[in-house]
Amino acid sequence: MPSGVITDGLGFMYNGCMGVFDPRPGRAGSIAPGKARFSAMCPTIVFEDGKPLLVLGAPGGTQIVMGVLQAILNVIDFGMTMGEAVSAPRFSSTSNAIDVSNRIPRYLMRELEAQGYEVIRNPFGHTIGWVHGIRILPDRLDGAADPGRDGVALSAG
Repeated sequence: MPSGVITDGLGFMYNGCMGVFDPRPGRAGSIAPGKARFSAMCPTIVFEDGKPLLVLGAPGGTQIVMGVLQAILNVIDFGMTMGEAVSAPRFSSTSNAIDVSNRIPRYLMRELEAQGYEVIRNPFGHTIGWVHGIRILPDRLDGAADPGRDGVALSAG
């Protein structure tokens, strides 16, 4: 989430990551001088045999890591194209509950609930990290943008 703050002459908006700090003093996540804060930003390059295989990134606050990880697993473990990987339904477990995309079948939600998990179904289909990525193949680039967000994958050259 952007902060809405722009410094004249610099041409960019600052991020809103200060919102992750706990405003209450004396807690582990409290604001303090020189304190580093959690960041979910994770521009990622996956290598195979010393050569880049995947390049991924995403906006999405605390959901970025879950989205990028699931896109990587979709390509490497499930053999998906980059388009399939970034378009697939996702879940997140960044809280005590499991958040699922509304494209996750309800029978899976019921199975998780039967095991004692709290499951929250998001009313939107694409909200857990809006992943964009490129898969580098020997003869071409396979790029894609999450269909739930503005974006496009283009190759120059």
